[in-house]
Amino acid sequence: MNVNFFSSEFIIISVILLFIILVLKMSKKLIKYFIFFILGTFIFVFLTNCSSGNLNLSENMENVEDNTLLRIQDIPFIKKSRIDIEKSLILGEGKSWSGQVLLNVPSPKPSVFNFYVKNIGDFGWKEQTTIRGATSILNYVGENNRVIVISIKEVRFNNSEVLISVSPYAEEFQEKVSEFINDKYLDIKDWQKDN
Repeated sequence: MNVNFFSSEFIIISVILLFIILVLKMSKKLIKYFIFFILGTFIFVFLTNCSSGNLNLSENMENVEDNTLLRIQDIPFIKKSRIDIEKSLILGEGKSWSGQVLLNVPSPKPSVFNFYVKNIGDFGWKEQTTIRGATSILNYVGENNRVIVISIKEVRFNNSEVLISVSPYAEEFQEKVSEFINDKYLDIKDWQKDN
């Protein structure tokens, strides 16, 4: 027989034996208080063991994560990616959402970087810049006057942390910036004449 000193049966039997011993040795007034104490303890233990309710937070958080990723339709996600709900903010849904999504991805940083370089163009995004480093950064422009910045960094055990930021931009901004960049930096002929 395996006796667990913390099981509820053992505690109940011990309390009953203690009660019988004390009943034989105590006065009537103390017995009355002791009975109330034992009854109160029994009711408290019974109610706390029986009431589990809907407090399964891990299951509810998984449902929130799944539903959140389903709201985003214009970004590919690596299988088994997990969203950090507390550090993410999504405004809108579908192909017009904006905000930040923090993902924990069970893949090394180089494969996550390559995944986004290969697949994000299929979702309507056009590459602007990509930088490989301690934190790799991918920058794309998409439909609905939106820009996406994907930051990827290596975390422990060959996993990656991916921060995806999407925000709208004004057309005036695009026109002014593109003219400035073309005039100052992309006119290669002028640069060669100066040298």
